[in-house]
Amino acid sequence: MFVLSLALLALIGFLVPLPAFAQAPAAAPAPTFAITGFIDNVTSFSRNMSLYDFNVGRKRDSQWYARTRGRFDIIGQVGPAKAVFGFEIDSVWGQTGFIDSNNGPGCVAGGNAAAVQCGFAGSGNESSFDINTDTQGNFQVKWLYTEFPMPLVPFATIVRLGAQPFATAATYKLAVYANGDFGGVNLYTTFSPEFKLQVTYAAIDENLTGKPDFPPFLIAGSAGLGNSQRCTTSGNVQTSCQPQTRGDNFAIIISPEITPFKGLDVKPMYSYVFINGQTSGSVRTGKGGVVTTTSISGATGAQTNSPFAPAGGGGGIAGADGSGTGVHENRHTIGVDARYRMGPFQFDPTFMYQFGSRQAWLLGGGEAPYGPSGTKKTADINAWFVDVRGGFQFGPLLLQSMVMWTSGSNAKNNPYQHIGWYQPLDTDTSYSADWGTQIFSLGIEYNQILNGGAAQGGLNLGNSIGYDKYGRIQFGAKASYAITPALTVGAGVTPNWTDKKVDTDGFLVANGGIRPNFTSRKFGTSVAPKGDSQYLGTELNAALTYRFAPGLAFDWAIGYVFAGNALAHRWVGADYGVISPNPRDIGVSDILITTARVRFSF
Repeated sequence: MFVLSLALLALIGFLVPLPAFAQAPAAAPAPTFAITGFIDNVTSFSRNMSLYDFNVGRKRDSQWYARTRGRFDIIGQVGPAKAVFGFEIDSVWGQTGFIDSNNGPGCVAGGNAAAVQCGFAGSGNESSFDINTDTQGNFQVKWLYTEFPMPLVPFATIVRLGAQPFATAATYKLAVYANGDFGGVNLYTTFSPEFKLQVTYAAIDENLTGKPDFPPFLIAGSAGLGNSQRCTTSGNVQTSCQPQTRGDNFAIIISPEITPFKGLDVKPMYSYVFINGQTSGSVRTGKGGVVTTTSISGATGAQTNSPFAPAGGGGGIAGADGSGTGVHENRHTIGVDARYRMGPFQFDPTFMYQFGSRQAWLLGGGEAPYGPSGTKKTADINAWFVDVRGGFQFGPLLLQSMVMWTSGSNAKNNPYQHIGWYQPLDTDTSYSADWGTQIFSLGIEYNQILNGGAAQGGLNLGNSIGYDKYGRIQFGAKASYAITPALTVGAGVTPNWTDKKVDTDGFLVANGGIRPNFTSRKFGTSVAPKGDSQYLGTELNAALTYRFAPGLAFDWAIGYVFAGNALAHRWVGADYGVISPNPRDIGVSDILITTARVRFSF
């Protein structure tokens, strides 16, 4: 038997070529390296954009400034695997604060004057170029990820790990559900040219080991060193703060890509979002007067409680510590996005339906009409979003139109029982930024948008899509004409309404949107809120693009909004030095912006 085995082994060795036994390893592909990006130099004049006061009835906020943005992506690649490091720099021309950066060396993050000491760089910027331009601390890491083919699977799958863009993880259309960047995992599997699948996990907040090791910083009691969970400095000075502890909050997106025939791409989507306590202002915007963030003012010591994370026994809730433990939101979104191209015709419909539940505590005060203080309520989520766009190309002339609708809730709706407004995961303030409007969306001046400040994300139409809790309806038509391959001009008109009438007697709440008014101004008695107006306004815009050299383009645009009464709300004493709220109605004023930009892309 032994001899037979040796003979068989010898025969196999004779019949099988030597490389089958010992093959030399293939030469590793040579590493490659590239840097891509752009540098924008922008100047713009705007009036009444309400970036900081959120009040289109007061048009004193006008500015003319210039700035620079640099975006750089460093790409290292070995075969099909690659690593990407993307970073960004945003700086205003001329110093805007006491120092060059709002977060660099010299920034004193404590005391009542912290904002002044740290400097202010304006909306969308992190620093300013002063004389000698030795700016420090202005460096935003946008992307840091690796991408590679998954081994040992039957279908080609690309894995992307780290800080990365959402890209087409949810939809083809820009920012209708998920846009911007996130830390997590994206899997892109190709089953056939006609069927692909993306699965995405996005980490929103991370709890680490939880409250035993990372306690929240908001606890009832006197400020001082004896209370380590109160926000104080080593000198026993109270400072502004927010709770540190977050839940393990996350989102999952599952999105197939189907091509039934050439020219038609269909992308169904399902997404699940879980939130425990408070979370990112991009994921949950303040609407209807429901405050999204618990905080303590460093100037006054006043504590603002959020129903998602009450603190210090607020609202009669024993043991409330600002972490929001056990206050859950389960948000499901299903929908379909599609794009159709046939010769000169284009058609892009998007439909979304959102359902689920959201818990929150009733805290009394301005929320007293919604129910007894100290009780936890669960609201059902039931919302819709539709965006349909089309176009036709006549040689150098492109005609396009769009209509969108997202559901809203009426003025007297109880947001602790029902949520009728659509909530995207993250738009990065970019919804409709590809349409051409310059005020109702980001435009060539992508650092400015109507009501663009972070404290009122629910009024920012590029961020929350709908206006506060009232939803939105938008129609639009535009035309562009390529005079030459290098020179294109265009113009458009875009009117906007809300789905439900806005209570213009309501007043702003920091990080909470517009709280409806429950008091009669005439008699001082309790009344149910009532909607007054749906018309947000009509934007007219015009634009020009001139590609005057390889890699270089000059863009100019102007936008003007004839403001509608639905943008009105009542003044608040804390902002304007009068009784809170001011008993007078407030009119609205028109809004203007014009921008010129030179972009170098490489």
